[in-house]
Amino acid sequence: MISFFQAGFGGIFRPGYRWLLLLLLLLLLNGCVGKLNRASRYYYSGQPQQALDLLDKGESAGNRNQLLFLFERGVVLHQLGEYRQSISQLLKAAQLIDQFEIVSLSEQAGSLVTNEWLTRYKGESSERLWVHSYLMMNYLLLGEYDDALVEAKQALTRLQDHPELQADYFTRSLIALCFANLAEDNDAYLVYRQLADDLPSPAPVAADIVRYAKRLGMVDEVEKYQPYIPQNLPQGEAELVLFVANGRIPLKRPGNVVLPPSIRFAFPYYPATKISPPRIDIRPVNWRYLPPLSTDLGVVARKALDARKARIIAKESLRVAAKEAIAQSVGNKNDAAAEAIVRVALFLLEEPDTRSWQTLPGRLTLVRIPLPAGRHKLQLEVDSTALNGRQIIDLPELYLRQGQRIFYPLRLSTTN
Repeated sequence: MISFFQAGFGGIFRPGYRWLLLLLLLLLLNGCVGKLNRASRYYYSGQPQQALDLLDKGESAGNRNQLLFLFERGVVLHQLGEYRQSISQLLKAAQLIDQFEIVSLSEQAGSLVTNEWLTRYKGESSERLWVHSYLMMNYLLLGEYDDALVEAKQALTRLQDHPELQADYFTRSLIALCFANLAEDNDAYLVYRQLADDLPSPAPVAADIVRYAKRLGMVDEVEKYQPYIPQNLPQGEAELVLFVANGRIPLKRPGNVVLPPSIRFAFPYYPATKISPPRIDIRPVNWRYLPPLSTDLGVVARKALDARKARIIAKESLRVAAKEAIAQSVGNKNDAAAEAIVRVALFLLEEPDTRSWQTLPGRLTLVRIPLPAGRHKLQLEVDSTALNGRQIIDLPELYLRQGQRIFYPLRLSTTN
């Protein structure tokens, strides 16, 4: 390994100061991350338009953080109710993710002697799934059910490829609704049936399983899940579906292990957090609704990062070995001072990649409210840890036809 680096980097090593220039270059490259962080602060201080204005100035094709700018704009535009523009950004993100399947050998080689900040951010498996989650929500809010189903099928493929994401019950319930909207009864049944197996209790999906099992002639399934249907659940002729977002996803943090003389292992991690689901009561009467399906995004994000921990450790070990070979080669060719300079520079370069999708909520909850056909003026009384006390939210007047399903987004406090 030493001979390889001697051949490829000999000119750079003498006298070693150019590694400090590389360190400075990497600091400059992180300027775009600063814009992402500032945009996140605007967003969580209740200024989504200012966040969007800043994001619009920061991204360009080929930027190492291009995917993150697309992610963040997608969520901010969704929050602003600009669903069509949000779709545009997230579709670009999905296309970029597909391009990342082609590995850049030169990019990987460069990161081997520096750090992962030098590479394009490719997204965690959880973030790649949530692109489709937000696309499904956007299409459903626009009433474009065929396009929502396309995204549902892509999300289903990602879930099948990444078992660590199975705890994302919100996305899985969205997938089932996308099948249900287009009367894809068998596929909707299969998604709900798998959810029943994975949930702590099948109660949130029991009514759906019984309904589809009756249509498909599955008598045993009807008898099995009928007892789990909540009592006194109104038999609505239509349905209001709420997409409730609350809290904020935890940010990646840097972890380090230092060994003498100058060996540093760096790795990202998500801190343990807990975002409780909000409690929602419906006025003017305490109308009952199906048990909600909810996802703590921080839990899923940690599982996704843990799933690639072995790859992180393997690459980090290669990087440490390569840097040690470089430092020794510099010492052999020059003097102890040059070796010391290179060791310091390489030590400082060893920074874990803590980039992540920052504007995601901490929790997503799907609430389904059966309602009779006709006009409705509803109020929601919401109790959440993200709010100071209970909050009353007036929904716009709704008119539901028999058999109709209406979708409505609800972002609780972003000021936390």
